[in-house]
Amino acid sequence: MKNSIAVIIPAYKPDHRMVALVKELRENHATSLYPIIIVDDGGGIEFKEIFNQVQQHATVLTHPENKGKGAALKTAFKYIAEELSNQVVAGVTIDADGQHTVKDTINCIQAYFKAVQQGHQPIVLGSRQFDGKIPLRSKFGNVMTRDVLAMSTGMDITDTQTGLRVIPTQYFAGITQLPGERYELEMQMLVYAKDHRIPLIEVPIETIYLDENESSHFNPVKDSIRIYAIFFKYLVSSVASFLVDIGVFALVIRLLNNKATNAIMIASYIARAASSVFNFTVNKQLVFKQGDDSSRVKYFSLVIAQISVSGLLVSALSRLLVSWDLTVVKTVVDIGLFLISYQIQKRFVFTNRKEQ
Repeated sequence: MKNSIAVIIPAYKPDHRMVALVKELRENHATSLYPIIIVDDGGGIEFKEIFNQVQQHATVLTHPENKGKGAALKTAFKYIAEELSNQVVAGVTIDADGQHTVKDTINCIQAYFKAVQQGHQPIVLGSRQFDGKIPLRSKFGNVMTRDVLAMSTGMDITDTQTGLRVIPTQYFAGITQLPGERYELEMQMLVYAKDHRIPLIEVPIETIYLDENESSHFNPVKDSIRIYAIFFKYLVSSVASFLVDIGVFALVIRLLNNKATNAIMIASYIARAASSVFNFTVNKQLVFKQGDDSSRVKYFSLVIAQISVSGLLVSALSRLLVSWDLTVVKTVVDIGLFLISYQIQKRFVFTNRKEQ
């Protein structure tokens, strides 16, 4: 019967804590029969003994050299899809350093099965609560990323960088195609869930930082740059599209040499059509690196109402603000519409399910 969960442990230069974790997973009744997939992410020959100690309890996949946590997760996802697809319905990812307890892992798995019984296929996040004694770099990094994610996508996630996640196997193929080989893949995964309307469930877990989180291989500079690059692409895409929209509008108005409502509406539609094609192409090729006919239809359907409102407002305001250049009027109008549109999408369109 296909109802098993694969435990996925990406491991780079692990220590005895991974051995203890695997032992506890095998001894716990709830997880004793679950397949355990460990990915040795190129830690080197000096860590071979650690992996030898867990081989009788787990399948160990090896990268010849360090590729990153994201690459390790992709390796595990591909292995499960190819070798365990007839028995595994989801994978639960946990860190090798003991920061995720078996108890919390089981709670997340139970939350997943509860959602399945209700007809959902969510991604479950084991979310830490960032209060009390938390290492500064961990608290600052997570809070910063959480706020940036909220501002850029409208997603309300407590713990964006959690490594404890239950991911249904039906999403493995899409996730393995996402850009990112290191820690940024976990952020890409959240954006992927939003774009594909995958429900997200957050389950509170214990916040554990061992030795001030010294065992973490997260590079505060390099890995943060990779994570924030995801949002920077959103920003560049949006600003560039806005400039295309304003530029084409100004050009068409100059060519028509007319401030009548019809001319403004024509210029608005042409400008938005050009900027929408530009924005969709950039998002597909550079930001998301994916897309299909369905996403294209949905995307262009969203812009129609905003085009009409923009054209009508520019036309009305141009009569009140006679001395203003039409391009300036449109810039002001579209900035206002962007802010309103963002709030509507955040609150009513692109919502995510959150369970405490």
